[in-house]
Formats: sequence, structure tokens, C-alpha cells
Amino acid sequence: MRIIEPQADILAGHAGVNLADPDFYATGNAHLAWRSMRTTEPLLWHDHPREGFWVVTRRADVRRVLGEHETFSSQHGTSIAMLGAPDPGAGLMMQATDPPRHQRFREQLGRPLSAHAVSAYEEDIRSIVRRTVAPARDGGVWDAAAAIKRIPMAVAAHLMRLPDADVDPLMRLAYATLAPRDPLYRIGGEEETLARAHYEISHYFSGRLAERRRQPSSDLLSYLMSIEVEGRRLNERELLLNCLSMIVGAVVTTSHAVSATLMALADAHGGEGRWPSHLRMDSFVEEALRWSSPITHFMRRARKDVELHGRTIAAGQAVTSWIASANRDENVFDHPYAFDHCRRPNRHVAFGSGPHRCVGAPLARLMLKLIFEELRADIECFEPVGEPAHVVSNQVAGVNNLPLRVKARQRDSVTQ
Repeated sequence: MRIIEPQADILAGHAGVNLADPDFYATGNAHLAWRSMRTTEPLLWHDHPREGFWVVTRRADVRRVLGEHETFSSQHGTSIAMLGAPDPGAGLMMQATDPPRHQRFREQLGRPLSAHAVSAYEEDIRSIVRRTVAPARDGGVWDAAAAIKRIPMAVAAHLMRLPDADVDPLMRLAYATLAPRDPLYRIGGEEETLARAHYEISHYFSGRLAERRRQPSSDLLSYLMSIEVEGRRLNERELLLNCLSMIVGAVVTTSHAVSATLMALADAHGGEGRWPSHLRMDSFVEEALRWSSPITHFMRRARKDVELHGRTIAAGQAVTSWIASANRDENVFDHPYAFDHCRRPNRHVAFGSGPHRCVGAPLARLMLKLIFEELRADIECFEPVGEPAHVVSNQVAGVNNLPLRVKARQRDSVTQ
């Protein structure tokens, strides 16, 4: 998604905007539209051919919709792509389940992804990152986005003990579920792309699960097969849906936070990207997450009539919470369109909010930390070469290609 600071004197930017249009995020100015909505219409009704939906853009409202599961349900579709049809994963996969069942899922699935657990993966992940970044050490032109977007899937494959040869095909299929209109991932028409991608991912994991039944391992797949929720193990359909959820979750957040940050660093220095001479990596990572907001929105359904900003959200209606807008809310963030690596506090909602807050957040933070450390150690400065190719999606904010002209440096010259 293009990150463009709106001009201060423009407020009417949301008239006629179609937030459901994937092309809008690749070619339009979503941040102008969201700022206008936050200012003039914080609860907006949005028409859609399949089914209209409500839009909330302020951070407080986003947190309310995502946090109040008694009022807003996750079991009837969690994104615009699911409008007008029942969610096949409702009650069967963690993200499409409401508490208390969701919490029982989360307690089990979250254990190998906790901050304590993921610390054991650090050296393995760093090794993956170093192999990925190695071509940049030669200087010249390096496509940072194309290289780095492979890292999250490579890490997921490592944790699941999947062959490295499967990483790229799985990554393309996962992106096809989130960006079915993007020419890079499109298999056929939009609906055909979605259907084929879901089928091929399910077929792939059906085979992997069969292998684990014959020969159990200590990997994440075997762990998923061993857990019990509400007194029983997950059945085949539940296993496949949660494998799909993990794989799709693996391709987002991390790599796009890196690409957006590299572009921000270049913009801040007139086109030449330079690392801050002194930085706290934890603050840098959090600002990268806020700035990039790789997941643009989450959707919920009202369980009952709800009053908000003088209007009524009727029971059963869809409500979309715009993460990327909430993370630029002027009432929460000073200078929200500035990349401030010292920003404290940084109350972003890049991982969502409430009971469904991203279970993989500790792993994502660790990956970001390691990627930024390795890039900073290898690259002295860089400049974009041409325009980046943005992902065509209303769910994922990021770029497919970001060619950089890189000046490498000796690793021992980095100032901490």
C-alpha cells in the first residue's frame, strides 16, 4: 500500500472511495481517505455489491470493535473478502472463533509461539535472514522486498519441518488467498484464484499431516495434531483450516514492515536511506509496525444493535476496523505521518486488539529485530531504483518489489 502523507488542507478525500477495491491500495491514497473519515465521519456506511458494511477508522473505535467480543463476533467472516457468504472456518479455526472457545484454542496454539518459546529459534532465524540478505553484501542493485518477503514463510517452514523447496510455492499460494487480483499471484479470475489457492494449500497439508501420523516429529505440525480443545483433538477439517491460517499469517506483517521502513528511511533523507546512528531496536521495531500496518483491516459482525457516534449498527451487520487508519490517529500519535524510531509510548494496533490479538506477535517481533540488525550490519546506505510495485490487495499493505541501489559496509563498523 502506498503511504502518502495527506496535505493538511485537504479533508474531503473519502468521497467516492471504494475501500473494498484492491487496486485502490496499489494506486490510490488510502491515508487521505482515512484521515478524512477520522475527522468528519468516524462511523461510515460503505455500500458493496454483495453486502454493505460499516467502517471505523479511529483507534478507540477500532479497539472497541476488536475487543468487545460479546458485542462484535469473529465467527461470521473476518475480512471484506468474506462478505455475503458464511465463513467456512467459523468455530473451527482460531481466528474465526469467539471466546470462550477461542481462548481454549489460543492457550494451546500460543504455547510454541510465546515470547519465551520463540527465543529458542533465534539463531535458526538469524541464519535464514543472513542467507537472504547475503546478495546485498555485494552492493549494486538488490530487490529488498522480493528477497525479504520470503523470510516469514521460510521461518514457518522451518518450524513445521517442511522442505525448503516448498517455501516459494507455498508463499505464492498464501499470497493468492490475500491478493487474488495481483498479477504476480493470480491463477485465473479472482474467484478461481481464491478457490484454487485454498484447495492446493489444503491438499498440501493433507499430505504433510498424513506423513506426521506415520512418523511423528517435534515440529509445529505434530504439535498441532497433539493438542486438545474442549477435551478432544482437532479433526482433519480443523487441522487443515488451522494450517491454512498459520501459513497465511506467516506471509504478512514481517516482510512488509521492513519494506515500508526502508522506504521511510529513504524519504526522510531526500531519497538516500541511512540508518539512525543510535537506536533502540525495540522502539525501532514498534515504529516499523505502526508505520507499515501490514494488515489493513479486520471485520466483525454486530451481535446486537449498537450505538456509535450517533448512529445505529444493526445486529448482523458487518463492521470493518481499519488498522492502518487507527495507527495514524492524530488523537493518539503525535506527528503520525512521521517515522519516529524513538516514539514512546507507541500504542499501535498493528497486531489487532482484544482477545484476537495476533498470536504470532512475539515471533514477528523477533524476525523484525533480526532482519533490521542484519540489514544495518551489511548496508551503509541505499536508494530506491524506480517505483516500488505495491501489492494489489485490500487486506495486505506492502510491496512486491523494491529495488535498491546498495552501498555495503564492513559488519564491524556498525555503531550500536
